Amino acid sequence: MAGAATITGIAAAFAAGYAAAGATGVIDVAALTTLGVLIVARGAVRGPKPRPVLPNKQWRGPGRRPAVRAEDFPAYASIASDVEWARMSQRHYEHGLRPRLARLAAALGKPAPPQLTSPDDDRPGPDLATLERIVTHLEAP
Repeated sequence: MAGAATITGIAAAFAAGYAAAGATGVIDVAALTTLGVLIVARGAVRGPKPRPVLPNKQWRGPGRRPAVRAEDFPAYASIASDVEWARMSQRHYEHGLRPRLARLAAALGKPAPPQLTSPDDDRPGPDLATLERIVTHLEAP
């Protein structure tokens, strides 16, 4: 009997979602229904709560810590963001990553990385292979 009431309630929620927002409402109700089913299913599973999955398990353990942590290198997030954005458009490369690379090149006594195109170009930016060649050139003795 409880199963029939649950199915009727879910069907009513789908109907209300469709009436309120059409297909978008049905999708919203489906997402919420799925979440509810997962929560109920997790509550029905017997046994201890699963432990979280941790990356790089080799350094996890009592008294051990990673060789480099995000807190040890606060500029990492900014650099990673510049690299990702540089791949989106030439404009992001020219105004974000290229100035950073130029400062690094100047500090190393090397020529600045090339300007690939107009700084206001919305075409995709350099691919990872091109960025890797630029960095390899900067790292070379």
